[in-house]
Amino acid sequence: MIAKAFEDFLLNYTEHYLIPSKDLAIVVDTHNMDHVLLLMTSNGYSRIPVITKEKHYCGTVSISDMMHYQGEHNLADWELSQTDVAVAVNDKVETILLDASLTEIMHKLVDNPFLPVLDKDQHFMGIITRKSILKAVNALLHDFTEDYDIIPKEKDDN
Repeated sequence: MIAKAFEDFLLNYTEHYLIPSKDLAIVVDTHNMDHVLLLMTSNGYSRIPVITKEKHYCGTVSISDMMHYQGEHNLADWELSQTDVAVAVNDKVETILLDASLTEIMHKLVDNPFLPVLDKDQHFMGIITRKSILKAVNALLHDFTEDYDIIPKEKDDN
């Protein structure tokens, strides 16, 4: 369990570690894979979120997911390029809800470089990255004593 004072401090950095959907490269499930490949390679992304036109979260897609789909279905490059990305979406990626606890976020980020953040209706809200949480923890380590006093507990001699 995270100490309450630490959690309160880190929760003040929510706007720093939640990257909103409007600031991300996202694709719609009906976009063709040619468009997705261009977006990913031109921006250096390894995996990006996929949503519906109604902004419901579908999963994520990587170049590896698309190549796996191509090989599995024996598609020529031109066929793959015209195929909707929805068929190659990985829906097994861990997600969190907008009101997730800091403990849940930290546990899930151990094994994932980023977590898609959803509202209660499964609308995609943005992502939290491991890097952004580490920046918040860095701020905690450097700035905590500006707002809080650290007083050691008295030792029990029993």
